[in-house]
Amino acid sequence: MKEIIKKDINKKNNYIKLINSWHFFKDIMLMIIGSYLVSLSINMFLLPHKMSTGGASGIATIIYYIFKVPMGITILLINLPLFIMSIIKLGKGFTFKTITSTVLLSIFLEFFKYDSIIAKAPIDLLMSCIFGGIITGLGLSLVLKSGSSSGGSDLLANIIYRCTSVQSLSQVLLIIEAVIILATVIAFKDVNLGLYSLISLFISTKVIDVVFEGIDKTKVATIITKKTDKVIGAILNELQRGATITNTLGAHSKEENTTITCIITRSQISKLKQIIRENDSKAMMYITTANEAIGNGFKPIIE
Repeated sequence: MKEIIKKDINKKNNYIKLINSWHFFKDIMLMIIGSYLVSLSINMFLLPHKMSTGGASGIATIIYYIFKVPMGITILLINLPLFIMSIIKLGKGFTFKTITSTVLLSIFLEFFKYDSIIAKAPIDLLMSCIFGGIITGLGLSLVLKSGSSSGGSDLLANIIYRCTSVQSLSQVLLIIEAVIILATVIAFKDVNLGLYSLISLFISTKVIDVVFEGIDKTKVATIITKKTDKVIGAILNELQRGATITNTLGAHSKEENTTITCIITRSQISKLKQIIRENDSKAMMYITTANEAIGNGFKPIIE
């Protein structure tokens, strides 16, 4: 009897390991493809016209044209202090993935150039703005889906949000991107570059909206589980989000369950799925979109 139980436990453990290995492989592939697409967008469409969609690449573009420093090196140097702060404030798991995607982006920027293609068939400013925004948005979407971040302004905004009393992550990110694009205008003394960069940023954001199912909107996750303590503990500790617990009864099964309702940001969806997978793979979860979240941890309540 004990041997049968041990075999069942071993089978379950092997199955869990297999699932975790698959998700790890999938995340790595998403980071690789996403980082390559972002590098493609920068090298082929944005960099030749001195445009950017903000972030560390925007600062790297300015430094590249003024001091001739390779973009990949600049991006790594900009992110290095942010990585250290992120390990302290955001955790090792998230930071490791962000470091991986940032290093991949830097490598792709330096090893995949398209100078000969651009020289033979120059792409005009408007087309570069549009397609640069589309491809950047697609690449960033894949990176976000891996549970990582692109580093730069996204990482800085998360750190500021976690370390200060600021209530809106999106507002912090918007301010950072606006400052970087303004710096582009000042550095190159061309207002048109700033305007086209804003258009490209807008397009990339909208692409992320479509691919990532409403990236700028708050999500409401409802989880039905029997392992309440494990799931709640992980949500509180790993997501640092509150939750509401309701005792429920299944209409068909007549079994008692616990329903957990949790309001999260779009970037926390992947992490929440991982939490449920690791703590109660038999749980049921559905995620809906909330047009606005007001109160503690989100926007302040304005009377």
